[in-house]
Formats: sequence, structure tokens, C-alpha cells
Amino acid sequence: MSPEEWGYLLVLLASLPGGFFIKTLEGQSLRCAVPALLGAGLALLLCGVNSLHSVVVTAGTCLIVHATHRHCHMLTLLWTFSYLAFFRTCHLLGLPSPPAYANAMQLILTLKLVSLANEVRDLSLLQKVEDKAVGRPSTVLALRRMPTIWEMWCYCYCYVGLLTGPFYRFRTFDDWVNQPHSVSIPTWRPLLQRVRYAPVFGVLFLISARFFPANAALSDEFYESGFAFRLFYMVPVFFAFRMRFYVCWLLAEAGCIAAALGAYPKRARAKPGAGPIMELESTSSEAEGPVEYDFDTIKNIDCYSADFCVRVKDGMRYWNMSVQWWLAQYIYKTAPFRPYILR
Repeated sequence: MSPEEWGYLLVLLASLPGGFFIKTLEGQSLRCAVPALLGAGLALLLCGVNSLHSVVVTAGTCLIVHATHRHCHMLTLLWTFSYLAFFRTCHLLGLPSPPAYANAMQLILTLKLVSLANEVRDLSLLQKVEDKAVGRPSTVLALRRMPTIWEMWCYCYCYVGLLTGPFYRFRTFDDWVNQPHSVSIPTWRPLLQRVRYAPVFGVLFLISARFFPANAALSDEFYESGFAFRLFYMVPVFFAFRMRFYVCWLLAEAGCIAAALGAYPKRARAKPGAGPIMELESTSSEAEGPVEYDFDTIKNIDCYSADFCVRVKDGMRYWNMSVQWWLAQYIYKTAPFRPYILR
């Protein structure tokens, strides 16, 4: 394993006890500020001066969102992806080349900021019409109120998913911050259920990466071998690639579960990335019995379906599920040639 992979593993493992600690915090202010301060400290520790990139793109988005609600979604999309292009090519201008951690954080931050701007726009449209279904996406719930600049920064720098995902909306973050009785939400059993195969995937990754290292494909000797061998070599290399991501995403989901982020009653019918699609009362009557929760909002991978599906379309649907929802919601559905893109 490379030093970066060890770093990711340590961050993911540390997020488990950190999540249980955050879960015990009471009060909206603490639950909003503490995860953000932890995330900012983590970004500074791993990225150093390169963490300034995230500060610039976040500050620019905050200015856009508060300057115009009507067009902030398109302006934010243009701004964040333009800055992402600069971020990827800044070394050509003589600036320090960002490390892998900064690259991962910038990608996740881009998803968050674009989603945040779209949520603000949807809420502004709702406030201007009498029919509250007009102007709102039919598959997601709108924000309850306009977020403050401080809340936007806290959402962007929340340590949960800062480097690895999964992506979640500001609505999910706001529900988590204002979650009543979060200590009573069961998390141990769902956490163990989610990571039960992670050790197996980890061992398979170490074995396949040991005997079929990906770096071997960069050597001259590799291209002196026969075509059949080179074609075969792609199979174990891609297998190790999948096993590594399975471990990473399962541990990332476990970090969310430990903190009770993305916990919704099952009757809310939550979807990966999108969150619940049904509005529920904050309290339930005792006659209904104990509330059953799920963590489908932060589910990012379905390992079995991704490996054993028949169609490529299904494979993409079960791989990086929260980002697939983001692409469908904010890119594909707004594309000018949508009928052709969605086929």
C-alpha cells in the first residue's frame, strides 16, 4: 500500500470513534461547528497550503449564492468547474502541484457546492409561488429555510465524507445537525452490518496487489511480453482496484453511520445521495411503536450488484451511487439534449 492509501485508511478508521463522539453532542451550534472544525483541521493537516484552494472556491460560491438566488445554480456550476480546471492545471503555472488528498477534497467540495446552489434556488422558487410543488424537483425535499454563510461553510468542511464521500445534500446535513435524540438512534448494528465484508475485500486487495501490482504496467518489460498476457493482466489489476474502493467506501459509510448522519425513518423512503423523498413529522406518536431507521441516504456502493449485474447501465447505478444521483439530478436532467443523454 502507498503512503496515501495508508493515510486514507487511518482517516477512515479514526472517523468511527469520532462519529460516536459527535453523535453525543447536544445543541445545534455544537453539532454544526465541531464537525466543521475537525474537517478544517484535517484538511490543513493533510493538504497544507493547498487547502487554500477549497477556501477560495467555497468563498466564491457563498458570494454567488447570496448575490442571486435565481441564477446561482448555473453560475456555481460554471465557477466550480472552471476552478476545478485551474486546480488540475495550476502546476503548469508554476504553482505547487496539489497532493492526492487535496484533489479528493476538491472533487467532493465541487459536488457539495453545486448541490447547495441548486437547493437554494429551489427554495427561492418555492417562496415565490403559492403552489409549493412548483419549481421544486419532484424526487427530493427542499430546504426548510435559507442557510447562513456559516452553515454553508460548516456543510462544506464537515469531516464526514470530506476526502472519500459519500456525497450528501445540505438538507441531509441540516437534518443531521437538528436531529432530535440522536443518541437513541441505533448505529452499532447497522455499522457492523455495513462493514461485515470489508475485511474480506481488504485481504483480497492485498493479495491481488501483491502478485499483480499496477505499477508493473508502467515498465518497459511489461510491453515486451505477449499481447495475451497484457490483456489478462488487466483483470487482476481491475479486481484490486475494485476491492480497494469497496473497502474505502464501506468504511466511509460506516463513519456516517457512527455519527448517525443520514439516519431517516424507513417510511421516509430515503435514496442514496438524495435523502428522503417523503416529509415526516419530527416526532412520532408512541402508538406507532419504535421508529426503524435506515442509512440508505449515505449508501454509496452495492458490491454484489456492481460485480454481478448483467448490463453496464446497472453496474454504473450500483457504483458510487450518491455521485450517480448527483450526475442525474444536476447534469443529465438539465442537459440541452436530455433525451439522448438519458438513453
